[in-house]
Amino acid sequence: MASNSDSIYNVLSYIHRHQDKVKFIPQPNSNVVTVGVPDTVPVANADIYFPENHLLVNRMGDDFLAKNGDLLEDFFARTHSSKLDYQEVWITTGYVTKEHTYLVEMSFE
Repeated sequence: MASNSDSIYNVLSYIHRHQDKVKFIPQPNSNVVTVGVPDTVPVANADIYFPENHLLVNRMGDDFLAKNGDLLEDFFARTHSSKLDYQEVWITTGYVTKEHTYLVEMSFE
């Protein structure tokens, strides 16, 4: 498992700022937000955090949650969760070569 990184933060910030340039993918799970990001977006350490045609699961640390709470709350608001809050955030990332898309999935537990 890779450590929490600025790369993940930067991609989340890009999604937040450029919602018209990404694709939100509907999910049946109420606590999940899935987004496709075009591979034209520059991503630092993409080979680490967005492996080609594989998934990487990263549990975000408490420091990341505390530091980026406002940003994460915006994504949590997109869920259909019946919960009022969350304790953990798991972020699954990967690069779908056939679609030329970085995949980002956030699970709020």
